[in-house]
Amino acid sequence: MREELKLELSEEKTLITHARSGAARFLGYEITVRQENRKRTKNRVRGTKCRSINGHIGLRVPRTVLVDKCNRYKKRNKVIHRAELMNESDYTIISTYQLEFQGIANYSQLAYNMHTLHYLRWVMEQSLTKTLAHKHHTSVQSIFDKYKAELNVDGVIYKGLRVVVPREGKKPDVSTWGGIPLTWDIRANLEDQPELRWNRRSELEKRLLAQVCEQCGATSLTDHIEVHHIRALKDLNKYEGRQKPLWVKIMAARRRKTLVLCRTCHQDVQYGRPMRRQRSSS
Repeated sequence: MREELKLELSEEKTLITHARSGAARFLGYEITVRQENRKRTKNRVRGTKCRSINGHIGLRVPRTVLVDKCNRYKKRNKVIHRAELMNESDYTIISTYQLEFQGIANYSQLAYNMHTLHYLRWVMEQSLTKTLAHKHHTSVQSIFDKYKAELNVDGVIYKGLRVVVPREGKKPDVSTWGGIPLTWDIRANLEDQPELRWNRRSELEKRLLAQVCEQCGATSLTDHIEVHHIRALKDLNKYEGRQKPLWVKIMAARRRKTLVLCRTCHQDVQYGRPMRRQRSSS
């Protein structure tokens, strides 16, 4: 006998609903027919007020999508820090949050209820400042006091955060949080993946390209640069009761699980030998 094949249809993609009382989901939006009898605008021809919204197709951000995105920064309904970013620089942490929110805001510009992203922005800002506060063992208010800034975007002033990293002989790197307008634009071109996200080098890559040993400070290009890695930061505490080596102090102070070393220093660290190279005091 032939086995019967059953075709299961997605309820979300095959939904038939009344457009005014319900909504159809498509590409992360809800499609509805707008109905608002209280909204009236003046008709230029007749000179009378009429219902200008009724019957028009509208896109909106689904509440379930907004809740899901907020929950990424929560635990037990409480906003938390992100432990996976603790070892990154302040510049990288702020850039990560900014690019994530910018992608969401850019994609949601076609939604007439884009203003609902204000809550997501607040949640992400709390998570951002808690991550920085956790990293520096300080308070959230101290982070606001340290990095608060006024951001001028197209002549509009926004309150946000800014980190400036000076570079010798070059313009400083600037990372900001905020300054993204949540304005409905039905003619917007969607861009949910800003190019900056993929063009920036990782912090470890920049440290490798610098060709500087973070233990002895050697800059000779003839000596190979290598990376020493530990499994967890707690491994740095096994030196209790005796003086910690310099490389352990450096990793603990920077709260990093990686250390860029020249080959000589890396071999000494790897095999537990006395360091043959010492950082110059000058």
